[in-house]
Amino acid sequence: MKPEKTVSGKWLLALSAVSFLVALIFIGFAFKALSPGTTGTMFGTLYVDGGGLAASGKGPTASYNATLTVQKGVGTVLFTFLSGKDLVQNHEIKISNYSITANQITMTINGAVVVLPWEDNDTIWNHAYDNNYIGSAGPQATSGETRGVISGSMFGLPAQDYVEFRFEAQGGNPTGDF
Repeated sequence: MKPEKTVSGKWLLALSAVSFLVALIFIGFAFKALSPGTTGTMFGTLYVDGGGLAASGKGPTASYNATLTVQKGVGTVLFTFLSGKDLVQNHEIKISNYSITANQITMTINGAVVVLPWEDNDTIWNHAYDNNYIGSAGPQATSGETRGVISGSMFGLPAQDYVEFRFEAQGGNPTGDF
């Protein structure tokens, strides 16, 4: 009879450690590949009402197209004036810490965190912005007009202004790549 070769405890421990490290590296790469996007371009709008609530009729209003461009979580939002009175002083703002999931977009603007939750059913504007990420707030806004975390001061606007910041997921699908 020939004696069988055996693996010593040290080798078994070393092989286990290497296997564990390979598994962790694989999981890390898989997570990175499957995680929500942090690079891309999205299109949306910014609405401002100087009266403090949506469609107040008590102050100047402004509408802008918003183009968000991000690479690895850092980028800009470019505002293109559409109508009303041009109320935004800085038409290109820098953002950081950008992240998107099926439920919300988060980013940092001028040191403040912005949260735009996904909205299936936009009743404020009679469904014009269904299937959008929307953040809206104003000092006179009703609870139904307030969504996410946002304020006009993030855009250099007066405290009394109502703002609504929106981005549509391409194809109306919040989980799709953009």
